Amino acid sequence: MQAHRIGILIPMFLALLPANMAAQSCNNPLTLCPEDPTSVFITDAAFLDFECIDATHVAVLKFRSNHNFENPGNARIRITQVNCEGAAGPDTLSAVVVSAAGDPCDAAVLTAMGPCISGVDDLIWESSTLTHDSEYFLLIGTEHDPSDTLCAMYVELEGSGVTMDACCNYNVIPGDSQTLEVVGGDPVYGYTWTPDFYLSDPDQGTTTVTPAETITYQVDGVIGDCQVSSSVTVTVGSPIGVPNSFTPNDDGINDFWGIDGISAFPGVKVEVFNRWGQLVHRSLGYAQPWDGKGRSGKPLTPGTYYYVIELNDETLPIPPETGHVAIIR
Repeated sequence: MQAHRIGILIPMFLALLPANMAAQSCNNPLTLCPEDPTSVFITDAAFLDFECIDATHVAVLKFRSNHNFENPGNARIRITQVNCEGAAGPDTLSAVVVSAAGDPCDAAVLTAMGPCISGVDDLIWESSTLTHDSEYFLLIGTEHDPSDTLCAMYVELEGSGVTMDACCNYNVIPGDSQTLEVVGGDPVYGYTWTPDFYLSDPDQGTTTVTPAETITYQVDGVIGDCQVSSSVTVTVGSPIGVPNSFTPNDDGINDFWGIDGISAFPGVKVEVFNRWGQLVHRSLGYAQPWDGKGRSGKPLTPGTYYYVIELNDETLPIPPETGHVAIIR
């Protein structure tokens, strides 16, 4: 009675599967998109004898490599959460990725793109270098009879050969420009950068960014039938690094207020004030770092002082940098 009920319920369940899950036969492969876990149920009764696959039931999934002509890259496939229990225990799965000159279930027209793998649990397959802008098929075979129990799993696709990458993360000073570029994706379908702030061409694979603030961009594109995306962050910061303390006690350690990067600005003006707003130090250029002495040449008392730094660089129109620095003795 129990076996009879299972035999009735499984076909009913298969009929309720979403169309994209059921479409994984030799004639209608399921599209596998990068880094998007896909539910797979092996239901097709096609026979295949190829490499390590000698199976009566085969799932066929297709994917496309990216358009990176210079460095096509490879692919990795993870088959996880396998639930394929037969009457005698877990049934063996076999999997391989192929290129096909015709029917992906016709062994005579298949070329393996990497090792054929087998097992009863999670499987990981990795390809050799793929050819750019080409179609491939993942074949998963088993002797498991779906009229007995379901054979289900999750399949994930990743790797530089099947994904799109945005280059690069940058650290820039205000007013500076850098080039952002897409690697991979299909230029025929174009690209979309969001947000489109500070970009010269937000709908092109290569664009110039001149940001006024730190910002993260996402770029969307297409590989085959899949939407793909990548992101970059452009960090906008001061071109100088200003310490918030120093210890001018003549011990040879941290005796001067050293400001990183300031030597690139020969016209810089550095002014330091006490808490009453009185000027205690001024420097035009910063060849000699401040030693914690006042304008009279005497050491200043420990405490917090306030600075204004004007870079005075015509190519870098940014406001003066202000802050505080502590003298510790």
